[in-house]
Amino acid sequence: MGGDDEPGASAAFAALLRDWGAAIVANDAPAIDRFLDPGWTLVGTDGAVQDRAGFLGLVASGELVHTRMSAELVSVRVHDGVAVTLARGVSAGAWCGAPFRDEEWSVDTFVRHGSGWRCVHTVVVPASR
Repeated sequence: MGGDDEPGASAAFAALLRDWGAAIVANDAPAIDRFLDPGWTLVGTDGAVQDRAGFLGLVASGELVHTRMSAELVSVRVHDGVAVTLARGVSAGAWCGAPFRDEEWSVDTFVRHGSGWRCVHTVVVPASR
């Protein structure tokens, strides 16, 4: 699978997803926020929608803690100033003290901001093991 619509997109977005995952595992809300557009929304594996402020608040409070966030980029499509990535990975940690580990597919939509990219939407669905 895979494919780029601009040279180097796969390598660039694989690195972006890796760095974003590292910020999530560090449970560093300001570092995570550097990857997010102000209007970012997340649709989680449970179907619930979470906005940027709510997600960052959960991380900052310690209610949501990640110990693992991996994403293997499957494809990226770039259309002018918008990019859509498809990745498969594992998310693990604790939610309100209860451990979780999810194998998941994620679709992220990014918009170009200057020389970088910010995520505007993330949709995560369970992946079969």
